[in-house]
Amino acid sequence: MDYYSILGVSKKATAGEIKKAYRRLAKKYHPDKNKGNKEAERRFKEIGAAYEVLSNKKKRQQYDRFGSAGPQNFSDYFRQAAGSRGGAKSGGFSFDDLGDFGSFFSSFFRGAGADNVRRSAKQRGQDIEADVSIPFDLAARGGKTTITLARMETCATCKGSGAKPGSKSQRCPTCQGTGSVQFGQGGFAFSRPCPQCQGKGQTAESVCPTCRGAGQVQQQRKIDVKIPRGINDGQRIRLSGQGQGGVGGGAKGDLYLRIRILPHGEFTRRGRDIYSEVEVPMTDAALGTKVDVRTMGGTVSLKVPPGTQPGAKLRLRGRGVEDADGRKGDHFVAVKVVVPKSLTKKQKELLQEFAKRSR
Repeated sequence: MDYYSILGVSKKATAGEIKKAYRRLAKKYHPDKNKGNKEAERRFKEIGAAYEVLSNKKKRQQYDRFGSAGPQNFSDYFRQAAGSRGGAKSGGFSFDDLGDFGSFFSSFFRGAGADNVRRSAKQRGQDIEADVSIPFDLAARGGKTTITLARMETCATCKGSGAKPGSKSQRCPTCQGTGSVQFGQGGFAFSRPCPQCQGKGQTAESVCPTCRGAGQVQQQRKIDVKIPRGINDGQRIRLSGQGQGGVGGGAKGDLYLRIRILPHGEFTRRGRDIYSEVEVPMTDAALGTKVDVRTMGGTVSLKVPPGTQPGAKLRLRGRGVEDADGRKGDHFVAVKVVVPKSLTKKQKELLQEFAKRSR
């Protein structure tokens, strides 16, 4: 499938038609709308790569010239353009011309040289996503919490090599020492680091007894997490370098924590505003009174105006949650009017008199 087919446009499509098709497809296959869908992720990358070339006049001309015979010839052109060492230009084209997608293509096509593949064996560790539940008060005021996380880290015995200390190395039987394996997909020929030797081209005669040749082991770690004040339920915190360990000396990935706020026995929260409830006798609601109300900042006195109706919400300005930018919410108190279940004889008489006078 060629780039025009990926975007669903003809080879005579205008720049406006290409842009319109790209926006429609990118929106449909965007990872945020298709979480966990590997096929959608693959399509999104294809769509982006196609648009990156076809939206640029020069790159489109190059593609039309070298790719008109089909995807296979175009992939051959990429290999020739990249050069066997991955650095030289050919015909005025390089993977750098593709912008952000240059690294996407070069990771496949520059693998033609064993040296390049071996350099690619240094891989960044994967990111980790996890949910963490925190108390209501901690989310509102901010502070620190500690989580326990299981993650892959570089093996301390072999220092990540996967080999038993002191053992000799031998040529990898899977890639025959090239550090790469070839495979085809959709008319393209791709090259990836060898899964057995991790792109190094060499394997150990004796594997590390601790990690069994993987170069990594799983470790339980306690990590201190700073919670910003006013954080919302579902919000994510990024901890740089706290993800999975890298391969071959690569950097660690990142840790993304999705915050889950535990319910409070008395308060509920919407953004920066706090909501609670207070009971007021019906006589006090009719005549007016003052009641003590618990807030995030302590107990305050709240004036209940005469004639307050059941369910009325009274506002305490600035008594809500303060966010990281210093903006404060309000505290809303819902009035629950309490009607007595039993009355004394005198109370009944007074209420009956009140009822007569109210007609």
